Amino acid sequence: MKTGKYIVCILLLCCFIRMVIGEPCVVPSGSMEPTLLCGDRLWINKMAYGGRFPSRWADIPLLNVFTWIRPLRLADEKNHWEYRRLPGYRRPKPGDIVVFNSPADPRLLLVKRIARVAAKGEPLRIDKRTLPLYRSLILRDGGKVTEKGGKIYIDGKTGSHYVPKRSFYYMEGDNRMNSHDSRSFGFISEEAIVGKFDFVLFSIDSQKQWWKAIRLRRMMMRFP
Repeated sequence: MKTGKYIVCILLLCCFIRMVIGEPCVVPSGSMEPTLLCGDRLWINKMAYGGRFPSRWADIPLLNVFTWIRPLRLADEKNHWEYRRLPGYRRPKPGDIVVFNSPADPRLLLVKRIARVAAKGEPLRIDKRTLPLYRSLILRDGGKVTEKGGKIYIDGKTGSHYVPKRSFYYMEGDNRMNSHDSRSFGFISEEAIVGKFDFVLFSIDSQKQWWKAIRLRRMMMRFP
């Protein structure tokens, strides 16, 4: 009986760590070169911005094994519980490297650098020059924007400013010539952010074999 209790406690502790403290992930592309290399194993710090509460069953470790069953997975994809997250010890800011859910496929994680912040409650000037930049933000914030007769209509009214209800972030890869980022999909909401990248756990070069594939200099490499 004691062994069973220990196993349950260990599993619950692992779930807690993954949901609140952090988890590892792999860099699959060179979009962040030379800062991050393909094959880097990163640690996602979820405490920095506050760990997110699950939005569906698939987000809960252990319980998400039931979503491997196709009918249950399809049913679970319709769930979207209210967005909440624990308090963090800092706010995302320009220059931070963050891990977030892709707008095209939330199951896919992307790693980019914050290039611009549109903070909650701070008015954004909207005109013909800035509309292409902020259109995605307005739509993802639940607003509507149209152009008619040379005028811009926001939520059915003419206006030159929009006040975000949530904070939004413009993400860019350091390797700008080979990066699918906000230049393609626009601003992402704070809801999509998983956590902050702090350091490389270890790194594997897939072009090499055996022990030569391990990039020793990158083991436990920290970043500001």
